[in-house]
Amino acid sequence: MQIKVFKLLVGLLFLGQFSFGQNFNKDIIPRDNSLYIGIGPAFMYADNGGGVRNSKFKMRPAATIAYGRKVNSFLEIKGSVGYQMLESQDPSYFSDEAIRKWMETGQALGMKGNGYYLDLMPVLNLPVARHIDRKAVNIYAGIGLGVMVVDKEEARVINHTPVVENKTMSLTYVPIRGGISYRIGPHSDVALEGTMLATFSDEIDGNVGFNRFNDHLFQGQIVFKRYLSTFPFWHKYFN
Repeated sequence: MQIKVFKLLVGLLFLGQFSFGQNFNKDIIPRDNSLYIGIGPAFMYADNGGGVRNSKFKMRPAATIAYGRKVNSFLEIKGSVGYQMLESQDPSYFSDEAIRKWMETGQALGMKGNGYYLDLMPVLNLPVARHIDRKAVNIYAGIGLGVMVVDKEEARVINHTPVVENKTMSLTYVPIRGGISYRIGPHSDVALEGTMLATFSDEIDGNVGFNRFNDHLFQGQIVFKRYLSTFPFWHKYFN
């Protein structure tokens, strides 16, 4: 009886060490693919969007889902798809002269809508490390190219009559992202990320020429990052 108990204990010990070795080996295998989910406040820099210097613009939500693939220890290719709610500032914010000019030229006095975007960018990660060796705090930044579709309502005055028009437009933009991430586990990070979607259009808000620059979108998001395993998830439970 004692011999059987001894064999059983040895077998369990061997099985535990074998399982630990398998899990350890899985952890040191590079996880080159990552999933990102982010959400946070955003605003629109536009002719009727309000003042940026005095923070007189409307904050609206934005959300992003992204997939990243590491090229080497410091460079990653990242594809992002997302959504930002857009809304202009109230007409009462602007001077009577500005409103009069917009009415005379048929410019939009107000705008509401949604922007849907898709972009691809290389991302530089510092300090350089594999996922298992990364520091507690890391920084990253990237610049790329994307396309956006804006579905919107524009309000203007034509022949002294208020008119609301539904419009859809597409455009290209340059996404600029950067952030600081904090390691919350061996395979997970949380980050504070800032984004500028620099567009090549001055017509997102339906108003042209009031500001010096084109219309641009800005976002601040809390991003959760998960380093994806190279092993199918069912191996963890059924093998």
